[in-house]
Amino acid sequence: MFKTLNNYSTITFDPTTSKYTVKYNGKSIETTVTDKGIVADEWVQEIYSKFGGNSTVVGLDVEWRPTFIRDTSNKAATLQLCIDDKCLILQLFYMDYFPSSLKRKSQDMREVAKMKWPGRFCRPGLKDLAMEVANVYMKKPKHVCMSNWEARILSEQQVEYGCMDAFASYSVGHKLQIGD
Repeated sequence: MFKTLNNYSTITFDPTTSKYTVKYNGKSIETTVTDKGIVADEWVQEIYSKFGGNSTVVGLDVEWRPTFIRDTSNKAATLQLCIDDKCLILQLFYMDYFPSSLKRKSQDMREVAKMKWPGRFCRPGLKDLAMEVANVYMKKPKHVCMSNWEARILSEQQVEYGCMDAFASYSVGHKLQIGD
């Protein structure tokens, strides 16, 4: 299946593996969507193999089902991780277990950006950081942002959105930490 979801990216799906390929600016990002801890562990092992166990930047983002009731919020529904051309979207509501391989020390890239450029970013959002720091344009359609992230099966638009958020986070972190 091939669809163009906006002017900047396309998405394809392989139903035999639950993997999507999100193409953005000529880069293909293999995106795995899962609710299985073992699949997440395998993804982590693949990343360790690819990067040789070296410390690297991991892009991270979280989505949740919006609520329209004042002073209430919902639990995180998905956790998206991205390293280079690999993305993992965990459906937290349906996870059989949360793998210990994903419990690691992390650093908020907003704080790194504020330290690197004092006064430039007061309360930077990912969209602004991605454009300013990594030259990554993020289209953030409200109908996807405000969609039901607790859905048992995510739509292709949600997968693309989640992948792009995690990729943008990775791109910002990579630029801030490594510089290229």
